[in-house]
Amino acid sequence: MKYHSFIVMMKHWLSGFILLTAFSAIAETNAPPRGGPPLGWSTSVRGGSVYNFETDMDGGGNFSLHRYSVDAGLAYLFKADRMISLSVGYGLDDYDFSGVERQPWNNIENYRVSSFTRWALDEEWSLFAIPSVRSYGEKGSSFDDTLTGAFIGGASYKFSDRLTLGPGFAVAGQIEDDARYFPVLLLDWKITERLSLGTGSGGASSSGPGLTLSYTASKQWIYELSARYERRRFRLDKNNRFAPGGVGEDRNIPITGSITYQLYPGTSLSGIIGSSFGGRLRVEDRSGNKLRSEDYDPAAFAGLILKIRM
Repeated sequence: MKYHSFIVMMKHWLSGFILLTAFSAIAETNAPPRGGPPLGWSTSVRGGSVYNFETDMDGGGNFSLHRYSVDAGLAYLFKADRMISLSVGYGLDDYDFSGVERQPWNNIENYRVSSFTRWALDEEWSLFAIPSVRSYGEKGSSFDDTLTGAFIGGASYKFSDRLTLGPGFAVAGQIEDDARYFPVLLLDWKITERLSLGTGSGGASSSGPGLTLSYTASKQWIYELSARYERRRFRLDKNNRFAPGGVGEDRNIPITGSITYQLYPGTSLSGIIGSSFGGRLRVEDRSGNKLRSEDYDPAAFAGLILKIRM
């Protein structure tokens, strides 16, 4: 029982990393590149496609997954350490099941609106706030039934030019489940001039990694390794044959490697490859009762991410 509680606690901590980095990606995407452009307004676009190769489910059958995502951001930089930004995005998760009697779901859409504010109080302390609203549901499901919200807030302290660290808290709504409350952590550690470790978003995935080790080989080339705990819950269509109006869930731990090429300042193309571990699919009825839960084998994936900042 103690071991199980420890695992649950660690998953909550990892979820905090994910939420913080997923939304801090807004700030990183909209923030000016290093060496930076003039203060004021900037815009950005990020889009990509990731293909998860076919994997087997323990209960029989298999599935593959093709993910598409696009985000647009608008930011205003008051000064180097004070900014606000707004991001809107759309994503599509196209599942393809085979060898099963009934397909639990097909196309899962998500719409998201997020804001990021970072405000320096002095040379060391900064505050951040990240509210967001997201819709996650099977194509055809009622939009009102797919909405959830989240808020992350906290502070960071600049110990030196190489290390910034800060605590925060998060609350995240869940479809047909209790909201989650947990601590989060902001980390930006420049281990060497080229090697860094942080909770900022890399090119690894459209949803943003939990923790990223980054190596800047040159002005053009960046290599990254990232890991995160990912949990996606979504509303099912009322005409779904397995659980009409119910809830689907896909959870896993993706470990990702990426190679990013800076085409020119503010624009980059990333190639990614990796594998998801500890995968599980779950289907619930509208009341949250479990109808089916299936573990699945490690699933390899690969894709491309394009970022443009203007």
